[in-house]
Order: sequence, then C-alpha cells, then structure tokens
Amino acid sequence: MKGILFALLGGFFLTFQSVANAAISKEIGSWQAATMTQLTGFVLAILIVLIIRDRSYRQLNQVSPLYASGGMLAAVVLFSNMTAVHIMGVTLTISIFLIAQLVLAIVIDSRGWFDMSLKKIGRTQILGVLMMVVGVIILKW
Repeated sequence: MKGILFALLGGFFLTFQSVANAAISKEIGSWQAATMTQLTGFVLAILIVLIIRDRSYRQLNQVSPLYASGGMLAAVVLFSNMTAVHIMGVTLTISIFLIAQLVLAIVIDSRGWFDMSLKKIGRTQILGVLMMVVGVIILKW
C-alpha cells in the first residue's frame, strides 16, 4: 500500500512539475527552466538530508558512475517534457511519457538490466501497454 501511495504522489507531482516547467520555460527558455528545476530539486534534497540527519551520503563513492549520472538524464527528461507540453499539451504528453516508461520498464524487467531482478513478462502486460496506446489514440482523436 505504501508503494502505491508513493507512486501516486510521484505521478501527481510529475504532472504538476510538467505544467510548471512548461510555464517557466515560456518565460526564460527550456534549458534555463531545466537548470532551475534541477537546482531547486537539489537544494530541497540537501535540506531533507540535513533535516533527517541521514549520513548515508558518505557511501556515495560506492555508487556506480552509470547510476550516479541519473541527474544528467533528468535534464534531458525535463527538456523533452517541457518541449512536448508546448507542442501537444499536458494530457497527451503525460500519456505518451507513461507509455514510453512502461515499455522500457518491461524491457528492463524482462532482461534484468541495471541489477534489477528478472521478471517474467507475459501477454497480459503487453496487452495492457497496447490498451494504453489505444487509449491515447482515442484521447487524441
């Protein structure tokens, strides 16, 4: 249940962030908005670490450089998201982002990439993604 709650919160905040970033990027530009978003997110994360007094950041040198580069990927995600919102609107952007995430998640789970445990992907999972694609087509129509 806790995982579902966090996933819902993440989805809600992703949508809010998409709208806010698109509005900001109209004023100052997409890469500038991505920079601002990354910076404010970094500041908040540091504040949370300080408030909860979590010292696990001391093991940062044990993190693979591949995984540590996630922030760079976030900049591309932010830019892509803002640009898509300007072109297609929030609803279609989030819908297609979700489908793209699910497709890659299925590939990662089925291959065990990035040290994830292997998950069997069956017809029902594929059908679910295809139903989402059909839903987006209907939504766009």
